[in-house]
Amino acid sequence: MQVNYLTDKGGFVALPDGRYEVNFDKIKFAVRDLDHDLLMLEAKGDYAGAKRMLDELGTIRPSIQKTLDSLSEIPVDIEPIFATANELAK
Repeated sequence: MQVNYLTDKGGFVALPDGRYEVNFDKIKFAVRDLDHDLLMLEAKGDYAGAKRMLDELGTIRPSIQKTLDSLSEIPVDIEPIFATANELAK
């Protein structure tokens, strides 16, 4: 959701080769707007607004999927295992 929001606001720019770059002229304002929108949804308890935002922005868009797919061959040195609360409570 955040990547889509920031891309829509011009803070991230998709390059023709599938990479992204930060638009330093817009990223600060894009992050400010995202923070504002999320905090207002929370402050108002606006469930419908939050759902609408997730429905619009909460998907992996084809351009992002292309970039993620291009990273699949990068080796991972560490594969963390995260304990859940249920496992910790045992």
